[in-house]
Amino acid sequence: MEPRDRPLGVARTREPRQDEVGEVVADAEDVAQESEEASGAEDGGAEGEEEMSERRCLNCGAALHGGFCGECGQRAVPPNPTVRELAGDAWQELSGYDGRIMQTIRGLARPGFLTREYVDGRRAHYLPPVRVYLIVSVIYFVIAASAPEGGGSRGTGTVSGPRGMRIGISRNSDGAVISETDRAELLRGVESAPWFLRPMIRAVAEDPSAFRARVFTVMPRVFFALLPVFAAVVALFYRRCHFPTALVFAVHLHAFAFVVFAIGEAAKFSGSAFVADFVSGILALIFAVYALRSFRAVFGGRWPVTIAKAAGIGMVYLVAAIPAFIIIVMWASLS
Repeated sequence: MEPRDRPLGVARTREPRQDEVGEVVADAEDVAQESEEASGAEDGGAEGEEEMSERRCLNCGAALHGGFCGECGQRAVPPNPTVRELAGDAWQELSGYDGRIMQTIRGLARPGFLTREYVDGRRAHYLPPVRVYLIVSVIYFVIAASAPEGGGSRGTGTVSGPRGMRIGISRNSDGAVISETDRAELLRGVESAPWFLRPMIRAVAEDPSAFRARVFTVMPRVFFALLPVFAAVVALFYRRCHFPTALVFAVHLHAFAFVVFAIGEAAKFSGSAFVADFVSGILALIFAVYALRSFRAVFGGRWPVTIAKAAGIGMVYLVAAIPAFIIIVMWASLS
């Protein structure tokens, strides 16, 4: 039909060229390929999510989304770890970034550092203060209970008893032993001694080693009870200080004191009284400097004020601790 013979309203159609047909087919193939890739990614994501949802904490059963459980904090470890994995965990705890033991030891060596970190809220990398105190106090009392008296020297000597009494002491490999003559004299002088010393004298006369062991059994409990007393004395001298801060400071300071005392007791194993006394003197100086720097690091102030307040705290605490030492002696004597 000629153009002039075409009815009105009917458009003229044109046959598509070969290149246009190829482009349409290529576009259709690209769309189909992208659709397949998208569906594959969705399937892979679903499989990954399903795999992640299957990972559960072996302790509380919560879903795991990392190396640690978000509910209980347990490390995500297999139920049957290998020796290599166990060794790796031990090394991480002791020397790794999250090894709180080494972090705590390094922090305790810096005066006032652990207390400042705890008060400022940075606590995740360190052991809790009470746990630090309990660990080092147990170490100290174990060493002190097993250390030889007098630096491990053997021989004879005397100690002072009540009312000027001199008690003969002989030493052997088992410890200090009172001679039979002096034991009898000590027991005869019990009635003339003050009433609060009589149980102690009887206990020492009957079995000095057992009395010493009982003293070291009672001391940790009494010293732990003295922590709030020391914190109260500190808060009395530093009025702007909150009591919880003073209590944390008291725990950390006593923990370092136990570390120092443990080293001093360990020096007695050298077998030399001179070495033991020399080490104890050096450690006493170190602790005095450490305590002063701790007071200044935590509570601030100028050095003269810090020294004066530390001396006052020490004297008041010593007076307040006298009843505690009486309790230790009486408790060990009657138990």
